[in-house]
Amino acid sequence: MSQEHTDLSTCNVAIIGGGFTGTTLAAQLLRRSPDVSITVIERFGQPGRGVAYGTQYGLHYLNVPTGSMSAFPDEPGHFLRWARDNFDAGVEAGDFLPRRIYGQYVESLIRDARQKIDWRQDEALSVTRLERGAEVRLRNGPKVIADRVVLAVGNFRPSDPLLSGKEQRSKRYIPFAWSASTLEGVERECSVLLIGSGLTSVDMALALRARDFRGRIHILSRRGVIPEWHQRPRTWPVFWNENSPRTTRGLVRLVREQVELASKQGIDWRPVIDSLRSVTSQIWQLLPDAEKRRFLRHVRPYWEVHRHRVSPKVGNLMMYQVLRDDLVIHAGRIMRYQESPDGVEVVYRVRRTGAEKHLRVDRVINCTGPETDCRRLDDPLIASLISLGLARPDPLFLGLDVDSDGAVLDRDGAPADFLYAVGPPRKGRLWETTAVPEIRNQVAALAALLTCSTEVEPAQTRKEMSVPRTIHSVAEAYAKLDLDRRDA
Repeated sequence: MSQEHTDLSTCNVAIIGGGFTGTTLAAQLLRRSPDVSITVIERFGQPGRGVAYGTQYGLHYLNVPTGSMSAFPDEPGHFLRWARDNFDAGVEAGDFLPRRIYGQYVESLIRDARQKIDWRQDEALSVTRLERGAEVRLRNGPKVIADRVVLAVGNFRPSDPLLSGKEQRSKRYIPFAWSASTLEGVERECSVLLIGSGLTSVDMALALRARDFRGRIHILSRRGVIPEWHQRPRTWPVFWNENSPRTTRGLVRLVREQVELASKQGIDWRPVIDSLRSVTSQIWQLLPDAEKRRFLRHVRPYWEVHRHRVSPKVGNLMMYQVLRDDLVIHAGRIMRYQESPDGVEVVYRVRRTGAEKHLRVDRVINCTGPETDCRRLDDPLIASLISLGLARPDPLFLGLDVDSDGAVLDRDGAPADFLYAVGPPRKGRLWETTAVPEIRNQVAALAALLTCSTEVEPAQTRKEMSVPRTIHSVAEAYAKLDLDRRDA
């Protein structure tokens, strides 16, 4: 899958990150231009897995039904056909499959083209602009010279939500839920506290049971709300338009009105929320910054649990544990944390009453969401880009500042002609940019932009670096995609 390394490697496109986003971008590039030379730099071994699809727990299901999980926007049934051919002939479009199966699907997208991709199991430390193109420095391997560099880095690890002090860095506290040693020996313990109540906590609760943990699971977050789950699919018309309110309060009122209207027709809130999916980024971009901040401060947790739902099977399992009192959900803010030889005591202030409550557990796992503030990341690549002035955080500190093409903006706000971001780093501009249906559209448009050149010359044969001529807007990229579909 990788070609022999020399002291210097050249390519048309260097993709930093080999999870879903980086792998599907490589597949899309090769679909559009079979001669394009690609280097993928990924810290972990298997293509397409990342944290999301690298799990081996069978109860970790996709949060989106099979029929909506194609990697290609112009082939909506691609994953469904693959699943029927490679997993189970009886799979239906509304089924929720295990995430590890989806990881196998993503890897299969480049299986036939492995010899065309220089896959580096390494870590990118910095990107430096050259007169033509850019240089990517790696931790272990030789430098990579590329015409274009794409940051497909996915989500970053969460920040530490509460702890400080050397005494709190024992094995009883796990700062990252997906560390290899997170659940070692947990079957011998009586209680575990999960900090955060989002999708990671749901995954960790299921993983604990899969590891034969029989004790009580506590989940603590400021609001104490856990993700909802999907039900029988229904539809609701898109009710938002450009004349709709451009305030957080007005939008919440509009959604509540629609939910009430749907309820009168025997339809619950789920289709109402789902109808906004195709226009969420438009809504976000039309909101003034002050309203975006208001949304993040007051509405975000409730939006997340209603919008990013789990499969029905997972939802039922979680509810079963709650009813049995095997899983207890707490709402409050952590005030104190103290370890002792026989456990951990956490004191939190109850959200509704303000009273202090004590929890004594054997292990604490940080399941808070990914860090998005680039200033707080412990990541050498992002730190280097910002210190060199090649990138800057977006105004809301949700990711990197980018233009409509995904071109990274430098410290002065100028878009780079060699550096792009795709997926979660675009969150500040698009808000919804973490799920497959949104990311695949970004990937398709970026692939069109990067390959729309007069000629793609194999990089390893070039004596001088040349920069392919690219189109200059996502609108043109989508137009070209539509033309290609009609020609096909």
